Amino acid sequence: MAAGALVLAPFGAAAEEIQGNDPASPGHFQVEQRFGYLTTFNPQQNGGRRVPQRAVTGETEIGYSPTEWYEIALTSPYAFARTNVPMALGNVMDNGVPGYSFQSGGVTIRQTFIQGDRLERTVFVGLVSRTILAPQGGLTPDLWVANKAGAGQPGAPRFVQEATPRVAQMFTPIIGVNLPNDYQLIFNANMTFGIDGAGSAFEPSVRFVKRLSDRWTVGIEHFSNLGPFGYILPWNQQMQTLYAVADTRFKGFEFSFGVGYGLTNASRGLAIKTSIGKDF
Repeated sequence: MAAGALVLAPFGAAAEEIQGNDPASPGHFQVEQRFGYLTTFNPQQNGGRRVPQRAVTGETEIGYSPTEWYEIALTSPYAFARTNVPMALGNVMDNGVPGYSFQSGGVTIRQTFIQGDRLERTVFVGLVSRTILAPQGGLTPDLWVANKAGAGQPGAPRFVQEATPRVAQMFTPIIGVNLPNDYQLIFNANMTFGIDGAGSAFEPSVRFVKRLSDRWTVGIEHFSNLGPFGYILPWNQQMQTLYAVADTRFKGFEFSFGVGYGLTNASRGLAIKTSIGKDF
């Protein structure tokens, strides 16, 4: 019965990406492959130890831009990670350490609306809509639900990442600023909520980079998960990861690399992300 109640670990974002960079060229397809490595931790249960949850993640995306201001894409996320025992099961199976396996995240339909002349503007805006279709028992976004199982227990977290909707929706308003001396700042306000089940999350992210040449851009990116709508989690329960990033172009391919580290107890550990993309 315990094995049948397992849900997958909360690795909703495969290889995290800040929206607002270059989509596919108008009239072209773009194929992008992303990989990542990250660490989170199970909540501490009934005085037990906090178990690290590590995952190698991947995401394959095919996008098409009919115009310079609109792109539609299909994304398939997946991961090699261990499953996660819900807190409702208490300390069974050694506090939730069944083992690692390959896990599918279903399909995400992404639509991006962004100003076509954004590189010529000081401030530009956009909006991304993601519809997330998760398989039964598959990966779900990093959504938070009330911790009913731990209600009233000393030290139990108020919210846990155990939401399992089959359908979820994410909206991402984009604000970008092109600064002097080839600096750029992009802010994403990611807001996700379950459609056919409970769960929500606010996951803002920031990208600050400098363009060194036509081929190289370097800078920093910060990703966070602050908790469910209407409530900011205590700092050590939030997901906060800071990356050093570099982007380059070579023979028609676009490469992106990032090395980061989690800043809180819930996200402490090495984080790596990389991607390769090409227009066709």
